[in-house]
Amino acid sequence: MDVSSDPLDCRKPAPAYFARWEAVEAVRAQEIAALTEERVREIIQSLGLFAPVPLDPMNGMGLVEQQAIFHRRKS
Repeated sequence: MDVSSDPLDCRKPAPAYFARWEAVEAVRAQEIAALTEERVREIIQSLGLFAPVPLDPMNGMGLVEQQAIFHRRKS
C-alpha cells in the first residue's frame, strides 16, 4: 500500500481506490439484479419509518380537541 506523509496527497484518491470502488459497485449491481420480488418485499417491510406516523385528526387527541373537552368539563 502506497501511503504518503503529505496531507495534501489525501485530497486526490489513488487509482486503486477507483478500481476497488468500481468492483464494489459491480458486486452491488449483481446483488440487486439477483433479488427476487419476495426478497424485495421483505426488505421493504423490514424498513422502519423515517418519521413518526401523524396523529389521526379524527381521534380527538389533538391539542385543540383536548382544550375544548377540558373547557366544556370546567363550565
